[in-house]
Amino acid sequence: KINRGDITEIMDPNLGKDYDSNSAWKALELPMSCANPSSSRRPSMSKVIHELKECIEGMTKNPGLETTTSLDTSVVPMAR
Repeated sequence: KINRGDITEIMDPNLGKDYDSNSAWKALELPMSCANPSSSRRPSMSKVIHELKECIEGMTKNPGLETTTSLDTSVVPMAR
């Protein structure tokens, strides 16, 4: 269904039509690009942050949605 360009099939039905489809596509494509097997084709973290901010901006422009967002850009190594 995604291959046919129909993002509505994977969206939360509770949202109805109250979401920006362009932001939803970006939110879907971004993690897919981060998982690219070729490291040279993966986006930089600054690009990821930029894209996430654009997604959030697209969502907040929709007057039918009430959003609360928080984006922490700090990088802390995880314990193994």
